[in-house]
Order: sequence, then structure tokens, then C-alpha cells
Amino acid sequence: MGSIAWLDGAHNAPPGARLLHRSEHTLIYERRFYSDDPLATPEFDGELGWAEFVLSLRPPDPEHLTCPRTLRSDVRYLHHHLVVRVAPDYLRALLLPDVERVLPELQPFVRGEAPLEKAIYLLVSHPLVQSVVESLRTPPPVGSLRLFYEAKVRELLAFLCFAEPEVMGAQDDARLRAALEYLQSHLSDPDALHKVSEQMHVSPRQCQRLFRVAMGCSPSEYLTELRLRRAATLLITTDMSVSEIALEVGYLSLSHFSRVFRERFGKTPRAFRQTPTVSPEELRLK
Repeated sequence: MGSIAWLDGAHNAPPGARLLHRSEHTLIYERRFYSDDPLATPEFDGELGWAEFVLSLRPPDPEHLTCPRTLRSDVRYLHHHLVVRVAPDYLRALLLPDVERVLPELQPFVRGEAPLEKAIYLLVSHPLVQSVVESLRTPPPVGSLRLFYEAKVRELLAFLCFAEPEVMGAQDDARLRAALEYLQSHLSDPDALHKVSEQMHVSPRQCQRLFRVAMGCSPSEYLTELRLRRAATLLITTDMSVSEIALEVGYLSLSHFSRVFRERFGKTPRAFRQTPTVSPEELRLK
């Protein structure tokens, strides 16, 4: 088992810092220092373009989010940080597959468009982040500290580098259910999409957000899928004409209906009727 040591090496950690872990792509250390300024932080060392995450381990203060005390000329302020430095190529490889959900200030770096010009300062307020930080500072007895720290760094980055996922409340859930029922029962109404936000008693923007969070698509995309599935079912199970089916599912233009149907199913409505590629059971929304 390795031990945690205090180091004074410029190539390891700043003088007086407590080194927790070092590998070819990560450096983790804990530092304490005093300053006349409650917001003071050491200058960002952009050596080799490494990303630097600085987590304040002191409790937050509403007036000073980095160091929790009121500015006084006769006071020396204690700063206590956990610093996680990550090699650029390693961080990009971890974040690039999910770059659209990465924090906006990190996206240019992840895409390779710009280097990080400053450290990212954060408060340790989320209980799950607090748990990860404590395990980094006081690791349990494990067979491989290297593997332990690598796993914990990845876990920490999953919290630090992404915006918190939106969570729907009970009221939002009820509104969404009402919207889904409304759309399913108004497929023939060409204006159903414009009316759905009114049925939910929310703004069009809020309607878009709720659908994105819960359904992973926009209201328009969801309604189009409903209409095309219903149209495909009618083509298989009824003798209605293509024009009648188009009107039945809310399309006033037959050419528009045929185009979007072909984009969805790879065939024109008439060709689909002759040789369906899916069954009515498969067309039901789950």
C-alpha cells in the first residue's frame, strides 16, 4: 500500500501541498494557505494545457462563494482546496462522446477549439460530490490505490464537467401526461401542435423543455411519430385511401404526407401498404 506524503516539488505539487495521487494523466493534491483576500487563489498554471479543477473545502458564504468570510483588513483568511489536474488529451477522450451535455465553458476545450485559460473553481456542496472528495482525501484500504483514484477521478468528473440533469416534478409529470393524451386524441387536428402548450398551461418554451427532458424529443417530433405510426397502422388494417389517411392523421397536403412517410419508413404509403415492413403490434407506442 502506498502512503500519502507532503511534497515540495514543482513537478509534483506546489510547495506545502499534500499530494494524494499522481499518474501520467492526473494529479490530485490538497492545499491550505492564508491570504489577506477572502477570494484570493493562486495563479492558474497552464503548463502543458492541463485542466485544473479547484474545489473549495470550506463551507459556502452567500457573499463570498470562493472563501466564506467578510473582507476585513485585520484578518488573514484560510483557503482550503482540493485540486484535481487532468491531462488535456485524457480529459477530452473522456468528455468528447457527451460533449453536448458538457458545461458550456468547457465545450471549446473539449472540442479542441481553445485551451483552458483559467482554473475552474467549485464549491463542494452536492452530497455525492462531498462523498467522492472525502474518499479522495482519505482512501480506504484497497488492493490498488492507482485503480481506486482513477475510478474516483472519473466519478468526480461526471459531476464537475456536466450540467445537472433536469428533473421533472409531480406537476410537470401531470402536465406531460395530459399533453400526450391530448396529442394522441387529436391527430387529425392540423393545429394540435400549436394547442398543446395551452392544454398544459405552460409557455411553448416550457412545453419544449418538458418534452426534451421526459421524451428525448421535441413536441413536433413526438407528434410526427404518432401520426406516422397511426398512418402506417391504417394502411395495413383498413381500406381507406391514402388521401383519407393523410387527413385522418392531420396532413392537409398529400405530397407532404407522402414525403415524411417515406423518410420514416423508407417507402411511399402505397408501397408500404403492398409490402409492410412492420406489423401493427410493432407500431404501437410502448
